[in-house]
Amino acid sequence: MMVQETETGAAVLAAGFGERMRDCGRPKPLVRVGGLTLLERTVRTLRAGGLEGPVVVVVGYRAEEVSRFCEERDLAVRVVENPDYPRGNGTSVLAAIDHLPERFVVSMVDHVHSPEAVRRLLVQRGEFVAAVDSRPLFADPAEATRVRLRGGGVVDFGKGLTPYDALDAGLFLCSRSVLQKLSGEEDGPLSWNELKRRWLAQGGRIEAVDLDGAPWTDVDTPADIERALEAILSWAASGNDGFVSRHFNRRLSRRVTRRLLGTPVAPDHVSLASFALAAAGAFSILRGRMRLGGALVQLSSVVDGCDGELARARLESSPRGGVLDAVLDRWSDALVISALAARRRSAQILGYPALAGALLVPYTRARWEATIGKIPRSFTGLGATRDVRLAILALGALLGRPAPALGAVALLSNVEVVRRLAGLPGF
Repeated sequence: MMVQETETGAAVLAAGFGERMRDCGRPKPLVRVGGLTLLERTVRTLRAGGLEGPVVVVVGYRAEEVSRFCEERDLAVRVVENPDYPRGNGTSVLAAIDHLPERFVVSMVDHVHSPEAVRRLLVQRGEFVAAVDSRPLFADPAEATRVRLRGGGVVDFGKGLTPYDALDAGLFLCSRSVLQKLSGEEDGPLSWNELKRRWLAQGGRIEAVDLDGAPWTDVDTPADIERALEAILSWAASGNDGFVSRHFNRRLSRRVTRRLLGTPVAPDHVSLASFALAAAGAFSILRGRMRLGGALVQLSSVVDGCDGELARARLESSPRGGVLDAVLDRWSDALVISALAARRRSAQILGYPALAGALLVPYTRARWEATIGKIPRSFTGLGATRDVRLAILALGALLGRPAPALGAVALLSNVEVVRRLAGLPGF
């Protein structure tokens, strides 16, 4: 395999015994967390975080099983067997460096991260960079390696270190030339921490990038899987949630998503289910069963949050899935608004502005971000979020008041569209 030196690669350390996970009946890299094995999750996280170079998976304990899994799942990685793995994970790093470009990430297979953590690491400069967390939300300080910081760099680390400033997050950016200087001829134990200590002893610097509460944790025991799931679901929620999603929908959608993670259900299936619920709600409204229709519309809004959660939690987000979801959402909006407008003569005149606003809010955002860049948060207010619009429409159906509901949606959404037009650069 030809390695381009301009790329950043990655070494995934998956050779250890994983003794505390042996009750799971499989090698630690193949333990499933949130519908994916730890190994799949690590590789997908690196790719989703922007890593484009080669990924080397270093195997040791039960190497044949892990290697066969990589081949069967077509993980697009290079598997390197490390016969010295009983000496420590430092030997696994050294076993990988000849197959990697000058700059590469070192990732522990048993650490669950979000793609955002990888993105933060990849933009750093320096010969040796460590991801640390000064505000851990999920990792256990009693189990994790602690670090002491000074001047933006790591000066000491250890499991029992006191006092300490942050936790070692198990994610590093390294230079091959640096690590080649640290290898020795000794036959004794050689951990990754020992290699880091050698670098510091030689006067080297380990830069620190603070994840500052970004969700991550390590998975050392079966009990840690639950904590890892909480970390995964915390970053799988959309960053564009409106008031209703934050305070109501997510409480339900997270429970549904958690149950779906270990099933064959795909995010596209959930998008279709959300559309079907909205269509059923619109049909019920047309038949005069307003309360049932309103309940189905709100349920479709809850389920609509699950497809994105599921895709992000499994690291399966794709442009195709995003387009499908957006189209189904627009069809759903049109069906619900049209059904409400058809129920009362007073509501008919409000159907057009409500539908126009509901379609133009996502359209103006898409055009803004396609031509200008990320839309400012000041233009993602109350009238800009679909969860709020659907909640208003559902409430209108439940109360038998379609006209006020359509009027509220028309006002909120069109005011938001006008605000965006007025806020365009050079307008």
